[in-house]
Amino acid sequence: MITEKNTIKVRTEYTTEVKKELSAPLRKLYNKGIIDSLAFAFVFIVLIFIFYYLEKTDLSGIMFGLFLFSLLIMTLFVILKQSIKKDLQKSIPATIYEYEFYKGGIAAKEEIYGEVLHISKYYDNAICKTLDGNRYMFLYISSSSALVVDKTLLLPEELATLKAIYFKEYTDNFIKLADFKPGTPDFVQIEGEK
Repeated sequence: MITEKNTIKVRTEYTTEVKKELSAPLRKLYNKGIIDSLAFAFVFIVLIFIFYYLEKTDLSGIMFGLFLFSLLIMTLFVILKQSIKKDLQKSIPATIYEYEFYKGGIAAKEEIYGEVLHISKYYDNAICKTLDGNRYMFLYISSSSALVVDKTLLLPEELATLKAIYFKEYTDNFIKLADFKPGTPDFVQIEGEK
């Protein structure tokens, strides 16, 4: 929602859906790793039989070692994939993030079970990586921490403005935001809150 201060304010609930979208690239990588390992294992089995048939037992021994190595790699990928699956099944505390976007920065408030945990401010140059998912926008402030924005809660011009700032996707339909100044913001309650 666009505030009277000419900023964009949005609340995002951290759910298992967010975790699934965030881990989707890793799950695809692990699936590819499992399939590739199986393909290599099949190739090494075929080569073992060929070398054994040609009575080149020293080469068939090497191929057998490579076959075992490819099975070990496949097992590793299966274990990693299962750990992600277990992590997705864990319960998540009721966490809500409220973001207020300014020209040059973001103010973020984190609430767990309705209690404000902390309020943080990030300058735009602190965003080190961005990821535009299907439903969520991820703005990484470190290699393992991201601000999660639910795109479905944004108006088209709000989304266009954020994409112009963080993804360099420029359109004519954007909002001129208020400047991010030291001391900004005093979090104003979202309409409907007391």
